Amino acid sequence: MNSKLLSVAVFLTLMLTSLLAGRHNYCKARNEITADLNQALAQTLKERKDYIITQDTIRVYKQLRKTSGGQVLIAVSDERFCRYLKDKRLQQAAFITFDVVDSDFQNNSLGDQAICSDTLIVKDKHAGETLALKGYARLSVASILGMSDQRIPAACMISAFLWAMLSWLYLRKKQEGSEAVTGFGGLVYSEVDQRFYTAAHTPIRFTPMQQQLMLLFWNAPSHSLTKEDICAALWPKKEDANDTLYTLIRRLKPIVEEHTNLKIVADRGRNYSLEINKI
Repeated sequence: MNSKLLSVAVFLTLMLTSLLAGRHNYCKARNEITADLNQALAQTLKERKDYIITQDTIRVYKQLRKTSGGQVLIAVSDERFCRYLKDKRLQQAAFITFDVVDSDFQNNSLGDQAICSDTLIVKDKHAGETLALKGYARLSVASILGMSDQRIPAACMISAFLWAMLSWLYLRKKQEGSEAVTGFGGLVYSEVDQRFYTAAHTPIRFTPMQQQLMLLFWNAPSHSLTKEDICAALWPKKEDANDTLYTLIRRLKPIVEEHTNLKIVADRGRNYSLEINKI
């Protein structure tokens, strides 16, 4: 497999593993909070069989529900409920809501605003009403993430970025080493960029036609080409391209000599060679 593709594949695999593991542990933490709310609410009701919700509170609740069209929840902060929570980090964010179970009961909830327990239906003898109770914990996504075990996801993410950095350094070193080997007369060609550079790794600006001719020289045995080979490669449909070739060579020569230790040498008008300038 190509080194670049392998590096990208490993990076994406580590990142995907991190995201999936992080999501799994986040959902697991939410489920554990829900279970904690359930047991705390059950323990509270077990201790207080006659749940204390005053008749005045229920009367106000019913009036509000009637006025608002049924979208009403009343929250109650209960010390005993909070005390029964196993995870003490939930105590400051926990509360209980109640609905009166009657003909207008809609089993409303806070939706995604908080994590809630299951609904418990209980007969409150003191208030003379049947109530639907829920335990809630209002927590942000960041808080839930902090309560979940994110060590493995974090390790995978750190590994992904370390792998990306090391891969980049390796590929860059490999590229530089490859370019150093294929350098000729102060001229370097990058297969990655498909550009020519000076020995100082400064890009040389060639026109598209000049670039094609330089590539022909670069890939030719001994960097030498016949006039016929050049014309056939660059102007295959042109019957006589001698003048065009002469003009191209004339304009290319000073660019090559300015940026490299090379020169283009003509051999009796039949061959052109890219040679090291020994002067």
